[in-house]
Amino acid sequence: MHQPPIWIDDRPIGNLEKMLNGEPNSEEHWNAQWFALAYKNPARYVEKLAQAGFSPRIVVDYSGVLLAEMAKLSDDGTFDRLHVDGEQIGNVIALWRWVLSEYSEMVEFTGTAYSHCYFPATPPRDWELQITEWRRIFADLFGEAALKNVRGFWLPEMGTIGEPKLAMQLIWLLKKHGYEWLILPSGTLERPEGWTTPELENRVHQLVIEADGETETILCAVRDTEMGIRQQSGQNADGCINEVRHRQQVFRDRGLSTPPLVVPTSDGENGNVMMFEFFKNTFVPLFQNTASYPDVEFLTVSQYIDRYLPNGAETEVKLNVEGGSWIGGHQSWHEGDRRQDILRQVEELSREFAELEDKGNLSAEEWQIAKRELLLCETSCFVYWNSDFWFDLGEKFLERSRQTLLQFK
Repeated sequence: MHQPPIWIDDRPIGNLEKMLNGEPNSEEHWNAQWFALAYKNPARYVEKLAQAGFSPRIVVDYSGVLLAEMAKLSDDGTFDRLHVDGEQIGNVIALWRWVLSEYSEMVEFTGTAYSHCYFPATPPRDWELQITEWRRIFADLFGEAALKNVRGFWLPEMGTIGEPKLAMQLIWLLKKHGYEWLILPSGTLERPEGWTTPELENRVHQLVIEADGETETILCAVRDTEMGIRQQSGQNADGCINEVRHRQQVFRDRGLSTPPLVVPTSDGENGNVMMFEFFKNTFVPLFQNTASYPDVEFLTVSQYIDRYLPNGAETEVKLNVEGGSWIGGHQSWHEGDRRQDILRQVEELSREFAELEDKGNLSAEEWQIAKRELLLCETSCFVYWNSDFWFDLGEKFLERSRQTLLQFK
């Protein structure tokens, strides 16, 4: 889940805050209040189910920008004044802090990039900054103990680099900062000959990357494509269980002893189903009725790895040379003159920041300001939507960051 920074009244502001500040009866304000509830829902429903004696499981991904904005709106009283469907939104960060403390086995946060950058379109010299800034914000909000439980990584938009040297560099960085696995869409992987779709999508593999005589590896969970589509389309609990059992049967037919891991993924706030129906109509009954399907077990990805793969993955996979994203290719971030122009400016700005950093003239505070402004310029939304509105926003953030660097030189 993510909300980008935008620009209004000559100042940057979070998009959620901007929308909540719209006219009370406007479509924008109406949408924003449901977005706010969507960001609360995973914690809210985990707490409700746990207090009722059930044991839900969920894996969540929030960009660092969104976490910081939720903290601001929680601290300044905005969420306290916001009521949606008869319920006060309240302090969402405090609720998450409580859930991560009391029900840590039920929720798995994945790490991600601070500004929801698209890694295949982001200067490699900034990858580590994106990774560590997210970790800094998460630790500030929820503590170092909670951060230690963040073992997996979610690439924004599942943007995967196919070029071996660059892919190896990114995996090395993820492992350097403690990540043990990442989740990928199946289209970014070469399918070994003879494998069925469940054999590719419903197992945790060892991702192997080779370049110039070197090898880098990391565990790789794979998105269940069909289940992800059906989850976002409103699949009920019975449908979910039937799909899981189908994958179990494929594994039995193929003589596989380790049970399948089914990981559907969907945008938590995009589409009416995820905002209005998913938790009430699918998530809650799924866990309220677990006694009805003793053949199905609910685990986070890390719990599955610990239980069924204590000695590592039993299978290996490799990236295809193109890489890809959750929607297939890279076109929505790379193609078109204005996209290319924005990416060119980001590269120039990144180089200027690195040169200024190398000179060692920045104070710690100046470095943090300049770094954060650079990372915001790498927000994927500025190029993804292919519209003048978002391109112009990207230009404004780029100009602000350039002016900041000039000031610090």
